[in-house]
Amino acid sequence: MVQDKMRVRAEDAVIVDASALREQVAAVFVARGTPEEHARIVAEILVTADFRGVDSHGALNTVRYVTDIDTGNYTVPQTLEVVSETPSTAVIDNGNGFGFVGAHRAMSMAIEKAREVGIGMVTLRRGHHIGMAAYYPMMALEHDMIGMCVTNSTPHMRPVGGLGARVGTNPIAFAAPAGRERAFVLDMATTTVANGKIRVAQRLGLPLPEGWAATTEDGTPVTEPPEKSADWWTLEPLGGSLVLGGHKGYGLGVMVDILAGLLSGGGFSRELPTGHNQAWFMAIDIARFRPVEEFKAHMDAMIADLHSTPAAPGSDRVLVAGDPEAEVLERRSREGIPLQRSLVEEIRAKAQELGAPVLI
Repeated sequence: MVQDKMRVRAEDAVIVDASALREQVAAVFVARGTPEEHARIVAEILVTADFRGVDSHGALNTVRYVTDIDTGNYTVPQTLEVVSETPSTAVIDNGNGFGFVGAHRAMSMAIEKAREVGIGMVTLRRGHHIGMAAYYPMMALEHDMIGMCVTNSTPHMRPVGGLGARVGTNPIAFAAPAGRERAFVLDMATTTVANGKIRVAQRLGLPLPEGWAATTEDGTPVTEPPEKSADWWTLEPLGGSLVLGGHKGYGLGVMVDILAGLLSGGGFSRELPTGHNQAWFMAIDIARFRPVEEFKAHMDAMIADLHSTPAAPGSDRVLVAGDPEAEVLERRSREGIPLQRSLVEEIRAKAQELGAPVLI
C-alpha cells in the first residue's frame, strides 16, 4: 500500500517514547515564548497524530512552527477572543496564533453548548494549521457525542477542468462513538492526498504516485515531490478527473470554504494569507435523539456488518474509517513512536539552540 511506503524505514528510525516526545515538543515551544498551557495543547495534538500514524501532522512540524514564530507569521503569546456567541453558536478570533489552541477551545465550546442545548457549532478565524483534524471530533467521543470539524487553507487544489490552484486541501473530519467496536473516525482531505504527505515523501526521498499532483501548465502528473508550494504544480481534487468523480472532491472543498471561511468571516482559500486557516466545529448530543446505549449498539451492528463484507482479491479484509489509525496506535503504544533520525536530530538541535532541555 502507498501509505505503508510513506512510513519511516526501520534503518532510519529512532524509537521515541510518546511521553518524552510530548514533553520535548512542549519544551521547545515554551522556550520560544509560548505559554505552557498552549504549548502542551500543541504538543498533545502533534504527538497524538504520530501515535495514530498520521506522521505528516505530527512532530515533523515542530521546527517549522518555531520558524513561523521567528518570522512573525504566528503571534505568540496569542489572545483568544469570543467575537459573538449564542446558546448554540460562537465565533472565536484566534489572535493569529497556533491554530491548535483556538481549535481546542472551539471544540470544547461546541461540546459545552451541545450539552446545554443539544448541538453546538463554533467557527474559528484568524487561525493557522490545526494539525490532525480528527483530533477535535474525537474530543466529543468521551462525552457520548458526535463531533465534526472542517478547516480551509490557502489554495493547493485545482478545480476540475482547471489548471491553477483555487481551493485548499480543506479537510473534513467526523467521529461517532460505538460500543464494543472502535469509534468511527473519518479524517480526509478533499484533495486526493493531504499536502503534508507531499512533505513526508520529500523528506523520505520517495516518488509521488500519479494522481496526487499535477503541473499547472498542462496537467502532467508530478511524481518528483516538490520541496515547497509553488505556482507550477497543484494537488488533484479527490477523485481526479470528472469521469472518476473529481467534481465531488472539488465540491466538498468548496463546501468547507463556505463553512469554515465564509461563515466565520475569515475568508475562502484564495483570500487567505499564506499559512492561514479558518475552521468550523460541531458537536451533537446523541441523547437528544435516542438513548446513547441504543445508538452505540446500532453503531456496533453497522460496523460489524461492514467488517463482515467478503474481502476482494488483493485485500485481506474490509476496514472502517479509523481502523488503520487505531491499529497503529495500539502498536505504537507498545513499541514507541518511530521518528526519522534526521528529524530527531533537528528537534534536538532546535531545543539546544533555544536553551530547552533535550528529552528525546
